[in-house]
Amino acid sequence: MVREKVSNPTTPGSASISRVDQQDEQSGPPFQISKAGWDYERIARRAYELYLQRGQQEGRDLEDWVKAEQQLAGEARK
Repeated sequence: MVREKVSNPTTPGSASISRVDQQDEQSGPPFQISKAGWDYERIARRAYELYLQRGQQEGRDLEDWVKAEQQLAGEARK
């Protein structure tokens, strides 16, 4: 959050005040994700679960990814 100090020009030597930049207030929620991004995250999580189930065996990441996609697509059809 950006803060800026502004002094009161009508009162010499007055204490400064802080205000929040208006752009921060209008920027919306801090995090938004699209459906495509959500699907990507689900596939990535499932692929990682498959990797862990295989004992963290390296070099089969593409296989895990494809299997995760197939599993999640199968769930969506049900």
